[in-house]
Parts: sequence; structure tokens; C-alpha cells
Amino acid sequence: MSLVPRTADTVLARTGQLHRWSEEALRRYAVQAASERDVERLWSLTEAHLTLHGQAGVGTSAHTQRAYRRGVVELITMWHDVNLLRPARDAGALYVQRLRSGDRAAITDEVEQGRRGRRPKRGPLAPATVELRVAAARALYAALRWAGATDADPFRDVRGGRHATRDEDVMAGKAYTEFELIELLAHARDDDDRLLLLLGAHAGLRVSEMLALRWDDVELAAQRLLVRAGKGGKDALVSLTPKLVEALRGAERAALAGDRRPTVVRLRSQYGVYRRLRRLCERAEVRFRGVHALRHAAGTRLYRQTGDLGQVQDHLRHATLDMARRYARSDRRKLERSLADWS
Repeated sequence: MSLVPRTADTVLARTGQLHRWSEEALRRYAVQAASERDVERLWSLTEAHLTLHGQAGVGTSAHTQRAYRRGVVELITMWHDVNLLRPARDAGALYVQRLRSGDRAAITDEVEQGRRGRRPKRGPLAPATVELRVAAARALYAALRWAGATDADPFRDVRGGRHATRDEDVMAGKAYTEFELIELLAHARDDDDRLLLLLGAHAGLRVSEMLALRWDDVELAAQRLLVRAGKGGKDALVSLTPKLVEALRGAERAALAGDRRPTVVRLRSQYGVYRRLRRLCERAEVRFRGVHALRHAAGTRLYRQTGDLGQVQDHLRHATLDMARRYARSDRRKLERSLADWS
């Protein structure tokens, strides 16, 4: 019985290989993977189950796949002393509390031992990140049950929980301020820096959308761009600010005169974008809040300017108005002005 190769052409091809096995062959594969704590084989099972039985199926985004894989790796690393097929009764709940408390030394130690890639966050994880880790763990155990390796469901009743911090205060800390963006733009060294900042903080693009953006999808005369297969697999038009149009014109001229690359952003990995922005923040002496904080800055600024949640929803392409509502909560200045005249 051969292992599923890491170099298979597509997710569907890798899933098809497991699908063709007999029930007993799949069960043995899953039991061996769990017993040996083999990350690659455990992920191949999780990926196959997501493809066959997940809500999005083969349309599951690459970003979601990476996030789930990261969660599977983190669980296996932190559960170094847990029998994966027979975890203790409260093992899932304990794992969540360790994430919330910041007890993640097993993960951060890997980086100190020379593991490359994005640095894992130290300290307690945000509630949304904890929920994502729990979702990844549930996906892993759904795959193990599907393969017949175990009946265990250690995350069935587990919840990530919430910090005792109000939504508006959390959002305020997640977005770069307008002053910080001015400082970042002033310290930008080239078109790559400026495009990264403006595609996030003006157009509200996610990092995956930045990397996927092609010159064919940019209409400078109409001052808009097309996001293809964004979150939820949807295409959407995004209006551009004059400053972003100017930056795109300059980058387009450079691309035509140089490497003629089809993509707008020269960087080709999410970690590359993450590292570029982190270094820019260090030069500008601005607290690094991550790449997604640029998108939060766009939503926060647009709501403060217009007071219109519908415009925020349209610009950031949120599926529901409720998702945009957190930007209304983040604007405490209106409340402060209202209270200033109380006698």
C-alpha cells in the first residue's frame, strides 16, 4: 500500500487515491498515521474528508486549507503525549484552554530550533484563532472517524470561548490608524511596499487576493479591479482610490519595462507579504498588527467617513451586514462627542 504522494497534481487527485482504497486499507492507513503521528498522512486524510464531505468540497479555498493544515500540525505537536485514537475525556477542552492561556511552548520551540516559515504567535491566541484551531481539530477527527480508525470525538462539545473584551475595543486594536498608515507610506521604499499598503488599506484586499491579482483584472481607466474567486469563491469588483490608481500606474509601467509579470504583486507567498510588512513597520516604528489589519483599516476609515454600513459591506465584500457592523462598534468618537455636552 503506497502513501499518497505530496506531489499529486490536485486536491481532487489526492482525494481520488484514498477514495479508491478498500475500507480496511483506509482504516489501516489512518491507524498507522495516527500511531506514528505522521503529519503528512494525517493531513491527507483530513484534506480528503474536507473535499468529499466538507461544505465547500473541492471549492475549499487554499487559505482555508492552509489554516486547517496549520491547526492539524499544532494539535499533533501540542498533543505529543496524547494517544490520538483514544484521547482522554477532557483532552479537547484542555487543549482549548492551553491555547487561550498561551501555553504553546511546543509550537514556539520549533521555530527556535530552526524551523522556517511564519513565526507562530506567542502568548494567548485570539478567540477567532482558537475557534479556527478547534475547527481544524474537528476536521481531523471527522476524517479519522470516516476512515474507521476511531470513534473518538474529543472536540464535539468544545467551544473556543470569548475574552472579556468588548468587540469595539478588539477591533480598534486590530486596525492600523490613519496616522500609522501615513507613516508607513512615508517609509515605503518601492512599488512593492506601496502596493501592499494600498491594496490592503484602500482596496480592502485580503492577502490571498493581493497575491492572485493579475494585471488583466485591473481597469485603471474605470478605477476598479476584479477580485476573482475571493472568499466564498465569488468574483467581485472593487473601486479604487486615486492614490491606489497612481501606485498601480507606476507599478504597471515598471512591470512592462522589466519582467512583464502577469501578477500585480511581485511577492509570491503570504509569508513574503507578512515579512515585508513587518519590516516596513519596524522602519516606520509602527506596531505590527499583521497584514489583515490593513483591511480592517479600510473598513474602519470608510465607516468613520460615511457612517454607512452598506458601503462598508460593499467595499469589503462581506456576505452579511452583520459582518460589517463591527466597524460601527469600533468608532467610539461619536459616542464621546455625544456625551461631551451632557450636563
